[in-house]
Amino acid sequence: MFLQSYRFRLKTASETFTQQNNNVSNSNTLLIYFKGEKGLTQTLFVPLNKLNEDIYENKIELLDVGNLLLAHVKLDANNIKWKLNWIELERDNENGEKIIFNFPINRWLDSNQNQKLNIFIKEGPAQLAPIYTIIIRTGTISSCCQANIHLALIGDGASTIPFDLNSNSSLIQCTTKNLFQSGSKDIFYISSLESVDIGQLFYLHIQCDSRDNLPYYCESIEVINNLTDEKYFFLINHWFGPNLEQKISVPVIDRNKGSNIFTISIKTTDISDSSSQNMISIHMNFANGKSYNETLSSSETHQIPFQKDNIDFFLAIIDNIGDTE
Repeated sequence: MFLQSYRFRLKTASETFTQQNNNVSNSNTLLIYFKGEKGLTQTLFVPLNKLNEDIYENKIELLDVGNLLLAHVKLDANNIKWKLNWIELERDNENGEKIIFNFPINRWLDSNQNQKLNIFIKEGPAQLAPIYTIIIRTGTISSCCQANIHLALIGDGASTIPFDLNSNSSLIQCTTKNLFQSGSKDIFYISSLESVDIGQLFYLHIQCDSRDNLPYYCESIEVINNLTDEKYFFLINHWFGPNLEQKISVPVIDRNKGSNIFTISIKTTDISDSSSQNMISIHMNFANGKSYNETLSSSETHQIPFQKDNIDFFLAIIDNIGDTE
């Protein structure tokens, strides 16, 4: 039987390394073989001490069994728990095009339980393409010009590692040079080598700090799963920066349902001379005849609201208003 050359990649979850306490020895090994259309490959032996928080890569030759369909993984070790994110094999077809076989795992292996995993290929042979598109909209009121943002997606049963959106590497690409400027829309393309499809999204974790020590204001984030064309919208409306909360979790908003979360913005003109604490009462009438009253006193954007030349944002959660069209 002929041999087929592959570029082998394996991603270990970062939380693995916080639990090992340097217990990994030379004898601790991952045993991996693949099932294809024409049979089984030989077994690969991957020493755990070769793995770290980066992507492990190696060039290998396997028995040519056609398109790969399943990966079989076993942890051969003593008193070790190891979490794998994914395994990928890449080869060139007869036209020189890259073919990717991706096996999403996102599960722990426990040597004490003699665990074995059979992981079916998720996408089938696919071209190397971004798995997620992430669109970040920065508010026009943002002052920061040097924001650093890390973003993690939380799905049904799995999550991504935090994406360093400032890295501009081959795995996380953005066409914008100056990121996260006032009023900007920055688009990021996350490679399938950086993440696998984690299913339906429910939350995202965003962490932001500013190198210029100025506050950064994020309006919203949209995530597109390029495999399924599903779109997820996250309303952020949050200030990040010095003396402000720098890490938050945000749930996805179902745009097919009527939202009960409203953002109210109020601009105080530059002729205002008030420096004391003020409150504003509002009354809202909806098209269906229902109404809502609210006293605005706690701004999302400024410690003291309604000061000269400021824009204040207020979040109002209004239940039982029904159809507001």
